[in-house]
Amino acid sequence: MSEQLTEANLDKTYNHHEVEQRWQSAHWEPLGTFEAESGNVICAGKEPYTVLMPPPNVTGSLTLGHVLNHTLQDIFIRYQRMQGCESLWLPGTDHAGIATQTVVEKKLRKEGITRHDLGRKEFLEHVWQWRDEYGGLIVRQLKRLGISCDWRRNLFTMDEGPSRAVRHAFISLYRDGLIYRGKRIINWCPVSQTALSDEEVIMKPRRDKLAYVRYPIVGRSGEYITIATVRPETILADVAIAVNPEDPRYRHLVGSLAAVPLAGRHVPIIADSYVDIEFGTGALKITPAHDPNDYEVALRHNLPVISVVGRDGRMTDEFGYRGMDRFDAREKILADLEDEGALDRTEEYEHNVGYSERADVVVEPYLSEQWFVRMKPLAETALDAVNEGKVAFHPAHWINTYRHWMENIQDWCISRQLWWGHRIPAWYDEEGRIWVADSYEEACRLAGTDKLVQDEDVLDTWFSSWLWPMTTLGWTGEEESNPELEAFYPTNTLVTGPDIIFFWVARMIMAGLYFKNEVPFRDVYFTSIIRDLKGRKLSKSLGNSPDPLKVMDSYGTDALRFTIVYIAPLGQDVLFGEEKCELGRNFATKIWNAARLVFMNREKVFGDMETFRAAHDAFDANHLMQEETPERWILHRYHAMLQAYHQSFEQFRLNDIVKLIYEFFRSDYCDWYLETMKVSLAGASVERSRHVVSVALHVFEGVLKVLHPVMPFITDEIWHHIVPRGQEKSIARTAMPGASAAWVQDSASGFEKVRKIVSEVRSIRALFGVPHEMTAELLLREPDGGNLVNAYGDLIGSLVRCNVHRAPQDGRPSQAAGAVVDGCELFIPLQGLISFEKETARLQKELESVSSYVTRLEKKLANKGFVDNAPEEVVAGEKQKLAEALGNLEKLTANMDVLAS
Repeated sequence: MSEQLTEANLDKTYNHHEVEQRWQSAHWEPLGTFEAESGNVICAGKEPYTVLMPPPNVTGSLTLGHVLNHTLQDIFIRYQRMQGCESLWLPGTDHAGIATQTVVEKKLRKEGITRHDLGRKEFLEHVWQWRDEYGGLIVRQLKRLGISCDWRRNLFTMDEGPSRAVRHAFISLYRDGLIYRGKRIINWCPVSQTALSDEEVIMKPRRDKLAYVRYPIVGRSGEYITIATVRPETILADVAIAVNPEDPRYRHLVGSLAAVPLAGRHVPIIADSYVDIEFGTGALKITPAHDPNDYEVALRHNLPVISVVGRDGRMTDEFGYRGMDRFDAREKILADLEDEGALDRTEEYEHNVGYSERADVVVEPYLSEQWFVRMKPLAETALDAVNEGKVAFHPAHWINTYRHWMENIQDWCISRQLWWGHRIPAWYDEEGRIWVADSYEEACRLAGTDKLVQDEDVLDTWFSSWLWPMTTLGWTGEEESNPELEAFYPTNTLVTGPDIIFFWVARMIMAGLYFKNEVPFRDVYFTSIIRDLKGRKLSKSLGNSPDPLKVMDSYGTDALRFTIVYIAPLGQDVLFGEEKCELGRNFATKIWNAARLVFMNREKVFGDMETFRAAHDAFDANHLMQEETPERWILHRYHAMLQAYHQSFEQFRLNDIVKLIYEFFRSDYCDWYLETMKVSLAGASVERSRHVVSVALHVFEGVLKVLHPVMPFITDEIWHHIVPRGQEKSIARTAMPGASAAWVQDSASGFEKVRKIVSEVRSIRALFGVPHEMTAELLLREPDGGNLVNAYGDLIGSLVRCNVHRAPQDGRPSQAAGAVVDGCELFIPLQGLISFEKETARLQKELESVSSYVTRLEKKLANKGFVDNAPEEVVAGEKQKLAEALGNLEKLTANMDVLAS
């Protein structure tokens, strides 16, 4: 006996918890749905498509930023997989040097232990233990988001392969003269006791005192030069006073000496164009050990360098402040300057100050011996690659930011004073000479001695990350190529935030060109910044950052994915509030209910699965192009949507593809085609009924496929209920439907006119308050040759609760509301449908209200003072209001005329 069809194979309501859990844990990953093989590219000739996951910190947990970023990546990869590409999404996590070491040290402190108590080896064992226990949290949470990575390839930046690649990269760059060790001003965290990269420094507004300090001019009694500073504690390290050579106020003092207050040191007054004439007094104290710009001035003028703030943020001077915290010393020095008569005045001053991202303390500019990469030679080729279009940015305006940074690039400080990370492969002999090698044994051979000590520092976390496009494909630098690199490198699309365009995107391009002579990716999609509904960036301190896991619990993962892309236009910020996920949840519910409706009718008209499967497999819509039916119209609209959908992918406008699907399914398919289907099936022949439902299912299945990259769970679930399919199958492995040019060009004008007529009749009924339950008469007068009444009269009548007839060729029925739609006149006689007296009174009252409003607007716009002084957009807004009010007034007057006729 044939298997029976029943809509009961979909529950009455959509249970996202059950569906999401089952598809993620029991089907996709265990069955290898998202695995990619290099052999399919090299041997079978499939087109590769590779997405590189920006590796989240191993200490991290899911944020809305992750949700947006990874959902966008998933949309790209699922789309290309369904387009027939061998699609590989490379996952992984970053060891996050400072963040991870900070977490583990904090844990140890609770046990009364420091890392120094344990020693390096044992401390690292604790870190690895922590990573094994807690470091997989972010991966588990990403899996819950439904992202379709090839999880077999999940990589950690401290794994053996990436570690070998890091050593190779360091050694190669060093031997090519692009890595050196030297003294420079770097960002220093007094708490973490390490150098920081620029991206690990967060700029925050801070109020400080701007102190105006007098420096006596040596040999000129009573004469002094005044400088303004927010860091009076560094006065003790001053080595010069600088003025602009174009500043006439100080030209006579250049070459003189000034006495540094409190320190008593005599320093030269020099001329340097770096000094801003407009800031403060136009005279600048030069403290090269505590300011990078001052350091450059000192190099130009061959000045000495003196440091008075130590690695721990405490004073190291010889003037009585040694051991004091730098901020305590600041207050004490201000008081001592006042006592000495050197303090002219202080002012409140708000400025941006760098804070350590992890320790949340003010970063100290610190002169330190560190390892650096010479960036200019690398930047030149990376800049050319983008200028020549080898890498495209989306939105394109980020190219300007990229160019600015690359043209003004500084050397990269890559050493960190940590224990967790890739240890610098450099050893020192007893004479202080440096031996860079892959191992201690190799360093000993190079040095000719075994009395070597390895550098204590580790490499900046970004040093492993800039190799990520290569190391994720097995590159270690020890081989020319491998099948994975041959098949999948360069990758295709990188999705990332614009805030790391300098620190990661640009560096990956440099590394790819240097080590592989090829860019690492073809396109970079920069995501939006997510803000709350007040426009503020999401942060834990503000309490405005929803927990994505709770949002998924409440609304469903598909709902969150759909919503966050729907509200994220390319290149614009996202204003997110949890309640916005109602949009996604309601859409999922609409999809589910539409499926139940179509499946119910499938059961009625086909009866058993064997009959339906035969019809489903043999479906061919081409003959419909010759018929004037709703089916022809929905297929035209469906293919037009497909065309715009694929074009939006080509243009990287993912926000557009979500809106296209949403509008088509909600309006064209549900509000129009499914509504007409209910009418069409009433009294239709078996053949006609099966025909109508087959079109409904054909289009519905196509919608599921184009929606799958955005809402993977509900689409795979419903797809399996269209016809019986094994659980090892997935919609993710089906072919993405393409647009037919013939169907796109087919106008399907008949039903389009019907749709407009139905909308107009509904509007008229609402305008005149015709009760919904009352059947009206609808008279249609068509242009010569029109056949709407015969072709669609019953359908129109059912949709608007009217008896449809042809109108007389001339004249207008009395007391009838009317309109013209695409040359077709329509009339609804109102006699017997409404109370003319009550409706006239209602319209009169509304007419008076609108007339009064129009008078007020006209008076306002006639006021020259308002028009001349109000902002242009305000005046334009008032004019728009007036135009709309006049339009309403015209409609109300016309309706009054109808009732009076």
